[in-house]
Amino acid sequence: MRRLTRSELASRVGPRPPSDAFWRRAIDRGAAALAVGADAVDGEAESETSEEPLATGDIVDVGDRAFVVVGAERTESGGRIYRIELVADRDEG
Repeated sequence: MRRLTRSELASRVGPRPPSDAFWRRAIDRGAAALAVGADAVDGEAESETSEEPLATGDIVDVGDRAFVVVGAERTESGGRIYRIELVADRDEG
């Protein structure tokens, strides 16, 4: 499990990182799907040791919010679709 800032994630996913609008919608909905092209996935597609931008359990900090990666799917073109969910505020209650 890694913990990444929004800017660290942007450097891992290539030339078109998620926009401010993407993160606002993700926060409003509490979840999102983040698509990453094959060029951002390093190594052979079948290798378990290749370094991918994200993995299940990773956390991405976006301002005062955080998202956890709950799943990843390989696309036909070799990219990935990462399912992320908003982590509930611990201060609520």
